[in-house]
Amino acid sequence: MTKYTCHKQLSESHHGVLLNISGYGVFIIGEAGIGKSSLALDFLHQGHGLIADDYVDFKANHQQLILGHCPPILAGLLHTRELGLISLSEHFDSTAWQTEIQLDYVIRLQKNLASPSSLSIEQEHYIICEQSFPMLSLDLNNPATISNRITTWLSMQTKHNTAVTILKQRQQAQMETLQ
Repeated sequence: MTKYTCHKQLSESHHGVLLNISGYGVFIIGEAGIGKSSLALDFLHQGHGLIADDYVDFKANHQQLILGHCPPILAGLLHTRELGLISLSEHFDSTAWQTEIQLDYVIRLQKNLASPSSLSIEQEHYIICEQSFPMLSLDLNNPATISNRITTWLSMQTKHNTAVTILKQRQQAQMETLQ
């Protein structure tokens, strides 16, 4: 990560992939070779947009929103280990590559993630330009597709997932009938 201050605006560069998934700026991080760019390719085939692959420049704007954009040398390009360098304009429609997006969420890809079995997960966070963003860590060994897990989590974030509350209310009602 590179961090510098320019005209009172905080800017940073991070290794990862930034996507526009259903209008949300989603930054995917993880160790080199873990599959960030391949996951981006999967999302491109689903009609979502790529902002940057490999390195992402982030900058706080005047409203203190964090905007992510691609370094000019990498604009419109995606690199996967299996396929090599891909020009998005040759293989996708004009919406596949976008110049910038406001950052909303971070996804961390990991192998063999040890997570407790519980009804709810504790919210993780990732800091970019001194601001905290909700983060989800995903295990690559889970048999469910990564893209399905990400889109479900994004939906849960925006709809204020009430499943745990509903279950607790049902448990309470069940206990009351037993008394």
